[in-house]
Amino acid sequence: MANTKSSQGSPGFLGKALEDEPVAQKPQANLVVLRGTTEAEQLSQILSAVYDAALDSERWPEALQLATIFLGGIAANLFWQDPVNNQAAVFHAWGDNPSYVQLYLERYAALNPYFPAISFVPTGIVFSGGDIIPHEDFARTRFYQEWVAPQGFIDVVGVNLHRFALGVAAFSVRRSRAQGLVDEEMRRKMELLAPHLQRAVMIGREFDGFRLKRASLEAVLDLVTAAVFLVDTAGKLDFANGTGLALLQQGDMLGRRDGVLAASDRAADKALRASYALSGTGDDHSMKSCPPSIVLTNKQRERYLVHVLPLSSGARQTGSLSHRAQAAVFVRKTEVPITSGIEVLAKLHGLTASEARVLQAAVALGSVAEIASSLGVGVATVKTHLASLFAKTGTHRRSELVSAVAAHGNPLL
Repeated sequence: MANTKSSQGSPGFLGKALEDEPVAQKPQANLVVLRGTTEAEQLSQILSAVYDAALDSERWPEALQLATIFLGGIAANLFWQDPVNNQAAVFHAWGDNPSYVQLYLERYAALNPYFPAISFVPTGIVFSGGDIIPHEDFARTRFYQEWVAPQGFIDVVGVNLHRFALGVAAFSVRRSRAQGLVDEEMRRKMELLAPHLQRAVMIGREFDGFRLKRASLEAVLDLVTAAVFLVDTAGKLDFANGTGLALLQQGDMLGRRDGVLAASDRAADKALRASYALSGTGDDHSMKSCPPSIVLTNKQRERYLVHVLPLSSGARQTGSLSHRAQAAVFVRKTEVPITSGIEVLAKLHGLTASEARVLQAAVALGSVAEIASSLGVGVATVKTHLASLFAKTGTHRRSELVSAVAAHGNPLL
């Protein structure tokens, strides 16, 4: 993805703001208009922009604006976060105040109390800030008081789009005090967008650094490292890049059956054929009935993810295609997420987000005072969470907590 900003953290998740704090937000210039009077019409416009952005990263700001307006938010971003190393990359954003983003990168990343708990949420599941940490508890943290409240944010809705070996890629939209807390309607709308964002973001990874405006789609696809196929609505293969041809030669996951790109696994093949058919309708929202990612496994038991991009609507239908393709099919070997000892214990013992964060710090740091300083909370708060950790895990000393984490995975993950 283009426009990447890397840091030692991520400004992706924000919380409740104080009623009497000043608001410091970036003026939102070039506001796009969400056309249409019905939800279906609005979704059509948003999803067209989202899928166009998968092929042209310069279109992401417009797509994020439309999604933010639709959801009733004030700012949005696409980002990656590694909670173990406190590293992050902001791929695309809209409505953020650059000065506060810079402050986050330089000073407040390590204080974000939503991590590591955010990274434990399964992909595709919508969550709000209040789902992770009660707003009242969040408002007592240094991160909230010094970085969140001055911006006037009150809540966030988010969804993890993909889990990598370390870290997650996610989409988040923040709400202001005037807009209020995340409600069920905002969650419902985010659930409508989530599978399409998952599909578009994963496809967009393949085009990082490539520009389609000056070259045909086929020319760019030959440079993409993933296997890529162009098919019609019946799945008839019109084009395959070099990696795709090599995958077809292997023949254990994908092959040609009467000219149709088909999967060896029956369930995966059914999902593929449904995706082909829906790609030609000109209605991007129809793809909601297809899984965002289709899983294939080769003879070596290695997992591959398949993503299907419809080409029959938006700017995609006017691209320089020499074939009459209706869908682009991307196939890439997937990274296996590393399940940390922290995550295992958090799920096993029902730890809260704050307890998981203290547990992670207790493994890596020394004294209670050091833990409190690193997390931006008081010593008494750390002691309270440690007492709860001991009770839930059946341990009595910090050394036993460290041993429990190590027994369930890498103690530093």
